[in-house]
Parts: sequence; C-alpha cells; structure tokens
Amino acid sequence: SFNTLVGAVVGALPPLIGWVAASDGISSGGWILAGILFIWQIPHFLALAWMYRDDYERGGFKMLPTIDASGELTARVSVMTSLCLIPLALLMTVIGETGILFAVAGSTLGAFMTIKSITFWRKRDDASAKRLFFASIIYLPLIIVVMLIDRETIQWIEIGTSNV
Repeated sequence: SFNTLVGAVVGALPPLIGWVAASDGISSGGWILAGILFIWQIPHFLALAWMYRDDYERGGFKMLPTIDASGELTARVSVMTSLCLIPLALLMTVIGETGILFAVAGSTLGAFMTIKSITFWRKRDDASAKRLFFASIIYLPLIIVVMLIDRETIQWIEIGTSNV
C-alpha cells in the first residue's frame, strides 16, 4: 500500500533533474518543485485507485483503497496532501523563485485540489473521486505554466532593473 509513495518519489525526480540541468545546480527551488510533484501525485493516484479499487483487488495489487474499505484513510491522505500544495506554492515565492502571480495562482490551485479532496472525504464515492482526479489533471499543467510565466516575468524585470 506504500506503492503510491514510492511511485511519487520516482515521479518527482525528473523535474528535479531538469531543474538541476537548466540551472547552476541543485537549489531550494528544485526541491520545492519536486515536492509539488511528489505531493500532487498522491491525491491524483489515490483518486484513480479508489475508482478502480475492485480491479486492483482482482489483480492482486495492494493499493491503499484496496485495504481501506471505508475509504476514510484514503480520503484523509488525499485531503492532507492536497493541503500541502498551498504552502509549497507560497514557499516558492518566499525564496524568490517566483513572484506574486505564482503565489496567488498556486495557492488557489492548491485550494481547488483541497476542496475536491474534502468532497471526496465527505462522500467517498466514485463520482467525487473522479472529480478529484480531474482536478488533479487540471492542476498540474496550470501550475507549471503559471510557474514558467511568472519566472519569465521575474527574469525580464531583473534584466530591466539591471540596466538602470
């Protein structure tokens, strides 16, 4: 049942490696980006595993939803991890890797994931799991695009102010 956590580590490494390759080395921003990707994967895959828990059970895969019949733990983990997305977005801005746009958009997207996770926790049905899963699909490309836009804006501001 810890396979989602192990898979999340593997899924978070490519963005960290990309960050290191594109910059002067490993930095706090790279670790935070990896943290966002690590945390994002947990509610994403738990929602998917909840919807297909019977299939996983038949296949002999030990996913958290296959051993958590009520879904209480599965949903709580989804809520707790979704909540973690908010401070991670803010932390990226605090360390200066992104600006206010990312702080606002990132925390809003994290709140969106958290709301969908809370709905899943309250209902613990396939429909709410599916909504959480789709929210996670929306979250990931948006958070990355906002980060790219905001970092580009910061670089343009730095270039402009260095010429003054």
